[in-house]
Amino acid sequence: MGKERKKDMQQEIRELSEKIEKLEQIIAHLTGPIGRMQELAERYIRMMDSLVRLGMLPHEDIFEGIKDDISREIIRALLRRNHLNISQITEAVREHRGTASRRIVRERLQELEGMGKVERRIEKKATVYSLSEEMVKKWSEVLGLFK
Repeated sequence: MGKERKKDMQQEIRELSEKIEKLEQIIAHLTGPIGRMQELAERYIRMMDSLVRLGMLPHEDIFEGIKDDISREIIRALLRRNHLNISQITEAVREHRGTASRRIVRERLQELEGMGKVERRIEKKATVYSLSEEMVKKWSEVLGLFK
């Protein structure tokens, strides 16, 4: 490789390094507000969930067709935080109910998926669950975000 080509490559590497550094600064600058916004949204959803539990907001539409407590708690867990795996959902259900077996949670997730309440997706070799678009729409209506 000639000296001129080597200098050109070194210059390109320096320029790319500078661009990467600028991008890192921009990303660092943006993650703070985005993180705060996400935290605020999660707190709002938890507050609304509490109001539903206290009977201060209608929740019939959200839990339509869902009879058992574990399934309702799974929906609540996914309302608080989407894209959870079975272990995370089981832990969230245990936190609110005191007990929950992974096997039962898996069965309820399959039932909820069959009802169109949750969706299953494989992400990076892990199966994660989230609320279906229908459930998100219903919850948004309860919150007064969309009509």
